[in-house]
Amino acid sequence: MENRRKIKTALFGGTFAPPHLGHVHAVETILRHAGPDEILIMPTAVPPHKVKAKGDTPELRLEMCRAAFGTLDRVTVSDYEIRKGGVSYTVQTLEHFAENEPEREIHLVCGTDMFLTLDKWFRAADIFRLAKIICIPRDRTDLGVLTEKQAEYAETYRAETQILEVEPIDMSSTEIRRRIESGEDLDAFLPSAVTEIIKRENLYDAENT
Repeated sequence: MENRRKIKTALFGGTFAPPHLGHVHAVETILRHAGPDEILIMPTAVPPHKVKAKGDTPELRLEMCRAAFGTLDRVTVSDYEIRKGGVSYTVQTLEHFAENEPEREIHLVCGTDMFLTLDKWFRAADIFRLAKIICIPRDRTDLGVLTEKQAEYAETYRAETQILEVEPIDMSSTEIRRRIESGEDLDAFLPSAVTEIIKRENLYDAENT
């Protein structure tokens, strides 16, 4: 029987509270520089290390993700972790794909902070076993410490990692929620369709947005 090439799937998970233009830029960067067949956007149900943002729900974050990424080619928003419910541990999602969708080769997308702490995550060795890693640096000054960590992961876990040397956009959901609370302009930070949902649902104390 002919062995079929696996589908190179970049898995981009996160809270996405809210999804912003930095996230969109990251997705476009992955498409250009990492060459996946597809990207799966995976909003978490209950993130293990973060406090729930004021006013949102998993269903609204899923809707915002579909609004932010829905028009991009080769990009799909998955509701798997939200349907599953409970705390979203990355290793459990990776095991789901390994057991139920073995035709996929999963490449887990990380930012700088996530990449540098992956070895502290729940069942880190299994994460490295089940997925290859794509890191998008926060800025170019991170490259030195990232490449050191890359070598450490390769030696300790035989991890396969890729660091994309591209120009990122430094933008955080925490700062954007602060801007929403303050009633500041959001055009430079959010896709317009996401802003509309935030206004409609009055998310993040957004009375004046």
